[in-house]
Amino acid sequence: MTLEYVRWAAAHVATPWFAIGGITLANLDEVLAAGARRLCVVSAILNAPDVAAACREFKHRVT
Repeated sequence: MTLEYVRWAAAHVATPWFAIGGITLANLDEVLAAGARRLCVVSAILNAPDVAAACREFKHRVT
């Protein structure tokens, strides 16, 4: 999905939804700025050299 779709969902979807697909620490701020409040991140964590550190960084930046 694109950031435009995230913006659209944030403006038009009342039910809870998750941004999923292609989210990394590099684009996390853009995804959040587009209106995502719930994320599903898999590859960016599982492919990280240090999985625990990646989890901590995502948690720190999201909360």
